[in-house]
Amino acid sequence: MKRGLVILALLCAGKFVSGQDLGEKKTPKFDSNYIDSYYDDVVVRLYTADKGNHVYFSDRANNIGIRYRSNDSFKLGVGVNYKWFGLKVGADLPFSHSNPDIYGKSSSFGLQSYIIARPFILDVVALRTTGYYLTLHGKNANQFDADASGVYHVNRGLKTSNLGVNFIYVLNSKRFSYKAAFNQTDLQKKSAGSLIWGCGLSSFKIENGEAIIPSEFTEQYFKDWDGLMNFHSYSISGSLGYAYSLVPFKYAILTASTSAKFGVRYNQLAFTDENDISQTKPGLGGEVRLSGGYHFPWFYFGASFVQTQFNSDVRFNSLQIANGTSFLEFTISKRIKL
Repeated sequence: MKRGLVILALLCAGKFVSGQDLGEKKTPKFDSNYIDSYYDDVVVRLYTADKGNHVYFSDRANNIGIRYRSNDSFKLGVGVNYKWFGLKVGADLPFSHSNPDIYGKSSSFGLQSYIIARPFILDVVALRTTGYYLTLHGKNANQFDADASGVYHVNRGLKTSNLGVNFIYVLNSKRFSYKAAFNQTDLQKKSAGSLIWGCGLSSFKIENGEAIIPSEFTEQYFKDWDGLMNFHSYSISGSLGYAYSLVPFKYAILTASTSAKFGVRYNQLAFTDENDISQTKPGLGGEVRLSGGYHFPWFYFGASFVQTQFNSDVRFNSLQIANGTSFLEFTISKRIKL
């Protein structure tokens, strides 16, 4: 498993380097009927952002599931893009959590970065989150009492860690530009789309000082998960999908892309009775990227959303753990010619 991770990392790194050389160091190769490049201009921005994390435990045989969600705050920040360089700095907005009396309050620390060139995207995630609230799902969830907001339980001590690198290659980068949609260093002049493929490595960990799944659920459901205290998963995956940018009228853009992920997970489960389990299981997942905005005479205003999820069958086909992250951003940016 470790050898496979190293091989995939080298393949992704090699593709990243070659893509960077083609995309930036040489004269950009693109169809000027579809794309304008602002590579030599500075783009400054003001943004607000919200990131989220969720973990879903599913007992599909008994039609019941529990979902832990983080209650993160909105961030306000500034950013700059110039040539290949991009930087954003932000701080938490006070009082921007959803009602903490109901949902609790999450705290996060880490890095979530999207490196966007014309022929590729490189995502880097290193995120640690503490504090989650639990909601119930499925037909058999009705027998358990949740409050009016749907929250069953708040776990302030539950912690998750996400580490990952994800590479996406754009086949039709001459006519389709992620840069136009997500960092405004290109302008998409005509509608265009592209097949996309990629590969990724990730590590996900969820840990708690006590059982992750409350004992009242494991008495009847989630058999053999009683006392599950820590779950750690390493994954290797490939992806295939499609991206499309619609230009409904001049200076407007609407972009959507989706990818299906196929891979393998190596899972480690630790229990309160120290009866630990290790296993290798197939994994399925997906990714969605959405963006839309308009270039006004003096500035650009837009929004973008990115969500990823990866699933793994654990111990039995009817039991599944899914984890994912989401990122929502609103941006006002200004392009400055040098």
